[in-house]
Amino acid sequence: MNDMETEARRLLAAATEDMPSRISLLDGFAAARRRDRARRTRRGAVLSAGIAVAAASVTAVTLTIGSAPPALATVTSALTRTLAQSYHVSEQNSSYYIWNSRITGRAHSTCASEADPVRHLAATSCSNGVRAREVGGYTYLYITDPVDHPGRHWDRIPTTSLGDLPSINSFTTATPQQMLAEIKKADKVTVVGPASGSGWTGTRYAFSGSPGTAEIKLSGTVNVDQQGRARALALTIRLTGAINVFVTTQVLTFSGFGALVTVTPPPADQTFSGP
Repeated sequence: MNDMETEARRLLAAATEDMPSRISLLDGFAAARRRDRARRTRRGAVLSAGIAVAAASVTAVTLTIGSAPPALATVTSALTRTLAQSYHVSEQNSSYYIWNSRITGRAHSTCASEADPVRHLAATSCSNGVRAREVGGYTYLYITDPVDHPGRHWDRIPTTSLGDLPSINSFTTATPQQMLAEIKKADKVTVVGPASGSGWTGTRYAFSGSPGTAEIKLSGTVNVDQQGRARALALTIRLTGAINVFVTTQVLTFSGFGALVTVTPPPADQTFSGP
């Protein structure tokens, strides 16, 4: 088994971790998953919560619009503008793994987030139990069974210490900022046609490319309204090996631009610091 196959199988195991114990999609991996559960739970929370906690870093991935093709410039400008103001975002995550031409597992989750990058406030809640808050310079991650901290479920971490989250090239859940960085590398960005939603009209753009290696294919769409804001972003990553395929899709829907975001830290007696 090569490194690419190993990584895809590990991600599938993590995605299906909350399934009933009688269902085993990856025989032989149970012991390793138990040993690594605490570490991956925390890492998974950081990744899923990245939509909220990484918003303030949007300037790091802003494209020099003057040097870009018109369609790419429009898409990146819209995402940059959207992520620089307060907003709400709903997220649909899905993935599946194909081994020897057979689908061996599927995973799905939904998340809802609100963020105010200017005030460094954010909150995220997901259907798989992931919860996170950013307030007062700290990011709080909800851990179901923290090691050595009975009765306390919120891990308090200085936001600045989180550093850069793994990129899309690591086949992890990507933040909108990471999506923007990858879209900049797209081989092709084209106008698809008109797009519309509740109270807005605009244009849909499609993009595709192979960032860094032929085994990885990314594709997706971005809906941009007449005010130059991104309303929806869909991204699919397809990782192809010799006899296996791993596919993950994220769909983000933005709304509530300029809305007041209020986030409070968890009670002190429910928080802890450390692994």
